[in-house]
This record gives sequence, structure tokens and C-alpha cells, in this order.
Amino acid sequence: MTKDEFNQWTEKHHLNIEQASKVLGVSRSTAFKYANGSRPVSKAVSYGAEVIDLLPKEKSLKLIQKRLDKSQNET
Repeated sequence: MTKDEFNQWTEKHHLNIEQASKVLGVSRSTAFKYANGSRPVSKAVSYGAEVIDLLPKEKSLKLIQKRLDKSQNET
């Protein structure tokens, strides 16, 4: 996954970079590095994003919301 693909993925799911980091299980700073291209997107993150895209839309939205809710409860 390239930085452009990462950014397109976040836009597709209406996520900002911080939210994308929570959904994909990486730190906020790592997600920003992916987004600006200063760090290559890891295979694990790329595969995670791909799995979310393979789910039916309703299930992917539920999973994204669940991960966002979980991260809010941890703070």
C-alpha cells in the first residue's frame, strides 16, 4: 500500500488520520508518517485495511465503529 492508497483508504471510510490509526491499530504518529510518505505502510496495516474492504459494507462500518469506540473507552 502506497501513501496515496493509504490516504485514499482513509477518505473512502471518512476517517481522519488519527481515526485511521485507531482502526488499524497503529500509533497516531505512525499513521501520520504513512500519510505523508515518510514511512512505508507496513504489510500488517495494508492487510488490515484490505480485510476491512473485503467485508460487506455494513460489517465494515460496524467494525470501524467498534474499533473507534474501543479506543475512546481506553483513554
